[in-house]
Amino acid sequence: MSRRFRLLVFLSLCGLLLNVLLLVWKLSDPAAGIAGCGGGGCAEVLASRWSQVFGLPVPALGILVYVLLYAALLWRKNSVAAFCFATIAGSAVWLVVVQALLLRHFCPWCMAAHGVGCLIAVLGLVSSNWDDGFRRGLQAGTAAAFGFALFQLYGPAPASHRIDGDFNPAEFQTGGVQAQGSGRKIAFDDGRKTYDASSLPRLGSAEAKHVLVEYFDYQCPACRTMRTYLSALVEKHPADVCVLLLPVPLDRGCNPALPEGEAGHPGSCELTRIALAVWRLNPAAYLALHRVFLSDPPLDPAAALAFAREQVAPAELDSAMRDPWIDRIIQADISDWVAFSGKTKQLPKLLITGKRILHGLPSGEADFIRVMEQELGL
Repeated sequence: MSRRFRLLVFLSLCGLLLNVLLLVWKLSDPAAGIAGCGGGGCAEVLASRWSQVFGLPVPALGILVYVLLYAALLWRKNSVAAFCFATIAGSAVWLVVVQALLLRHFCPWCMAAHGVGCLIAVLGLVSSNWDDGFRRGLQAGTAAAFGFALFQLYGPAPASHRIDGDFNPAEFQTGGVQAQGSGRKIAFDDGRKTYDASSLPRLGSAEAKHVLVEYFDYQCPACRTMRTYLSALVEKHPADVCVLLLPVPLDRGCNPALPEGEAGHPGSCELTRIALAVWRLNPAAYLALHRVFLSDPPLDPAAALAFAREQVAPAELDSAMRDPWIDRIIQADISDWVAFSGKTKQLPKLLITGKRILHGLPSGEADFIRVMEQELGL
């Protein structure tokens, strides 16, 4: 048995173990099936729609291919090994592209698995006998990897959100700062949590039949997508739906509840403070600012401040940003995020009715509107 062959077998075992590890993490984490922000790195990748295909976790498919490769190596099945080399390499390249361009998050353990896979493919290609069976195996494996990418792109998108019917009202101060004001009060959980729909940032009319409450972060990619979903819902049902917009900065600069060592979204505290100050000064200007702040790519704090100063008088903005109301709202929103989260910290979070709360991001706009119409009886 050559040294190159032994190395190939060893790397195959490493690839198998890495996929087993990723599968265990995905299946054991209650938030791993919920797409959204909050957790970063591997948590974001393993919770995304790209972590599965036709309901099967991608690491489970990786385990099957590595088991097949290991058997092919031991039993000297050249064409089967070629199929595995091409499948592993093609899928690894596709999933790296997904993380770099679509998710803009990298899972170090996923990248390690992809790196091992590419090494296996290169070593297998240079050490194998390229006979007709080997070439046919490569063609079949390339087709399989291409099909995998197409299924992920155009196949049925998995449900990537969760709707809970319960949360712990003991975590809340009844009403809280969000309920202060003389406007219309919106109650959840039999009045244990209330909001003043007239005084809080919102999308749509405060007098709408149904008022939802969104907790989000201005630098959360999933929240940027949710903004378009919510806008489409309110546009479709303007008399029936209003959304209160409550920012939760995932930034240790103002969020002490963010776990130690978690990178979060640096700069979110500044963006939130600017947005809330503009709301206090000019609610009409806030809607345009909210849309721009949740654009892609997101603004950095300096660019965000410059944009805000074009919407309201700079001197008034500087004064409004020192309003103690902003600090109270931010801390109240953070406290709510902690209470609503349990084991599911992903943003956005959307309070629907009673104790009904949606965690994460549905797979598409049509799916979201369908779910909301069903929940609200529209």
